[in-house]
Amino acid sequence: MTHDVFISYSSADKPTADAACATLESKGLRCWIAPRDILPGEEWGGAIVRAIANARALVLVFSSRANTSKQIVREVERAVNHGIPVIPLRIENV
Repeated sequence: MTHDVFISYSSADKPTADAACATLESKGLRCWIAPRDILPGEEWGGAIVRAIANARALVLVFSSRANTSKQIVREVERAVNHGIPVIPLRIENV
């Protein structure tokens, strides 16, 4: 699937991530968000790596939970290393 935006979020922030995804998609931006866009039987880590590499931007749902997630740190680092802009969506005063 071709997409514009990779949504990075803590599982605890899924409702907010889903709302952000829906809003962006209603504006014509194609989003990639787990688990929705991981195909059945596909390995999660590989799917996420490919999705980040193919994104035009990464939207980070930034919260205290995201701030302590090693997985989210890896996703942001991967985006930065690929020259992909990271757009924070701060949902807490962190």
